[in-house]
Amino acid sequence: MSCKCGPLKFLENSKSQERCEEDFEFDVLTLRRLVKIEKHKASLACMELEKERMAASSAADETMAMILRLQNEKSATEIEANHYRKLAEKKQEFDKEVNESLQWIVMRHESERFLLEEKLMSFRQKLKEYVADDELDEFEGVDHASMSMFNSTLENVVDDDMDTFVL
Repeated sequence: MSCKCGPLKFLENSKSQERCEEDFEFDVLTLRRLVKIEKHKASLACMELEKERMAASSAADETMAMILRLQNEKSATEIEANHYRKLAEKKQEFDKEVNESLQWIVMRHESERFLLEEKLMSFRQKLKEYVADDELDEFEGVDHASMSMFNSTLENVVDDDMDTFVL
């Protein structure tokens, strides 16, 4: 809104000159107020932008902290899982060794029992050659008693072997 008064008209009309000066002053004041308002709006916008930037920065920091915490928890969980997996594997290996040892002990005792039964049969055959049938019946009664005593002794030996192995 500039003054449309030309230099000739300005001289001709003083009233018009006052008016142009008033318009000019009004325009300058209005523009100054508008500039002040715009500066205030720009300042508010900058403050709002700074708040948003701070909020975004804070959210990013919190997110990174949570990610790091979750990574640490995951790492700790994986370490713990590996530890328990190794323990389970060692226990399984130990159990396998115990099982194999027990099978070997059972097989050894069965072999010994078989050999002793073979010897018993051999001794019975020899005994039959030297003893009469009546006397043989007496020995068989004693034989059953000695067999039960032998079986209990054998069970004690097996138990002792088991105890020795477990210790």
